[in-house]
Amino acid sequence: MMNRTVLLAVLCLAACSKEAPPVANETANTNANTAAEAPAAVPSLVGSWTVDQINGRAPDQTWPMTAQISADTFVLTSECRKIGYGFHQDRNLVHLTPNAAASVNCGRVKSPAEQIIEKPLSLANIAMFSGDNNVEFSGPGGRITMTRQ
Repeated sequence: MMNRTVLLAVLCLAACSKEAPPVANETANTNANTAAEAPAAVPSLVGSWTVDQINGRAPDQTWPMTAQISADTFVLTSECRKIGYGFHQDRNLVHLTPNAAASVNCGRVKSPAEQIIEKPLSLANIAMFSGDNNVEFSGPGGRITMTRQ
């Protein structure tokens, strides 16, 4: 009975005492882990881009498809046609919403590539970067690969 009382007193005393300061090596490991957990910088999409692929295939047309991205707009240009979107980037997450005010139709029929690209753009939800100059937009509508001009 005496041993239990002594053991209980020692446990209570240990629970109430201050924690020992961390050893220098533990502090260094904690600082290294904190630095390793900091998120990497994500490139901004603002700028001029050339569309290289739509769903893994080069656009099948004679003129290039380009994109001009600002902080809040994304305008795809294909010869005389402009297809506009509202745009928001939060690190690798992207959100595009059709914007008729930023769009310009011309007198010709849409090319197959212009028809195909609208679904992947409007449903894109992530931007995956390969360096600062290459990006792939992807989502449930497909994927678009672009190179910074």
